[in-house]
Amino acid sequence: MVNTKMSKMLKYLEDFPAHCEKAVQIAKRYRIDMKRYDSIHQVVVCGMGGSAAGGDLLKSYLQGEAKIPIDVNRGYLLPRYVGEKTLVFAVSYSGNTEETLCTYQDALSRSAKVIAITSGGKLKELCQKEGIDVIEIIGDMPPRATFGYLFFPMLTILERLGLIGSKEQEIGETIQSLQILSKEYDPESKANLAKEISERIKGHILLIYAPDHLAACAVRWKNQFNENSKTVAFFSLLPEMNHNEIEVWATGSELTKKFYLIFLRDSGENERIKERIIITEGILRNKVAGIQHVTSRGKSLLSRLHSLIYLGDWVSTYLALTSSVDPIPTPMIDLLKKKLSQL
Repeated sequence: MVNTKMSKMLKYLEDFPAHCEKAVQIAKRYRIDMKRYDSIHQVVVCGMGGSAAGGDLLKSYLQGEAKIPIDVNRGYLLPRYVGEKTLVFAVSYSGNTEETLCTYQDALSRSAKVIAITSGGKLKELCQKEGIDVIEIIGDMPPRATFGYLFFPMLTILERLGLIGSKEQEIGETIQSLQILSKEYDPESKANLAKEISERIKGHILLIYAPDHLAACAVRWKNQFNENSKTVAFFSLLPEMNHNEIEVWATGSELTKKFYLIFLRDSGENERIKERIIITEGILRNKVAGIQHVTSRGKSLLSRLHSLIYLGDWVSTYLALTSSVDPIPTPMIDLLKKKLSQL
């Protein structure tokens, strides 16, 4: 039974398909001066934590299509190449993330073209004061629960600016797929993959392995385990881990037996990557507590990426609830911010 006192995150997850749909409409309705954003040579998404997750997905999703580079910046300073031909998305759900506020000011000082996405705070205040475009989204949610609101405005704006092709069909398929998955992962669903995985991995150190093109999904799974279920989790990408990290497992010690491996899989995997995963699993199977494969669902890449992210969100939440952990509060993050504010 799900503890109803800790079910607010479940409500956010159930509403996720609707969040995505609303986010697209917000970005479509937003009035934007197209001439202001001509001659874009690169895109940089500035954000931290849940506010950066949308940037990770944007980069992963568009890396095979976009004719200009898309980068994600986590920190206080922008790369040196950022300038007047750079589109900078300043993403801070709260509007008060100090790193993002710094990069926002840095971007303006370099005459970059800035669009902010926020629910309010200092970022909104600065944008309104300085005449910068700001897409305002719904507030009063944990940032990690607002993934749809933070990702789809960026995708829609890039489409409106002509920097990528039409995504209407893929967005439609993605939302429809998420609606189906929402019912499958509902607490009342009997055949619930998210619950099953959470039960298998409980009590273990988690390690997510994924092909390089699923990097955004791997990061999201790791971060959601950290924040929602307060669980130690890490991630690595293939083929890179085959060139270094695989040596860690040579001994098959008591420590390695504490790890549970989760392989994120996709129908769009490179054939050589697929072979590497099979071989890697065979080498590691007897050296770890267990191995779980999770396969994406959907036709389009956008839908497949979202299916993996959505499942990870549910798994981490169920893991929290079955461990009697409230997935909403982040006391260590709050403590750190409090101490920083006192400096």
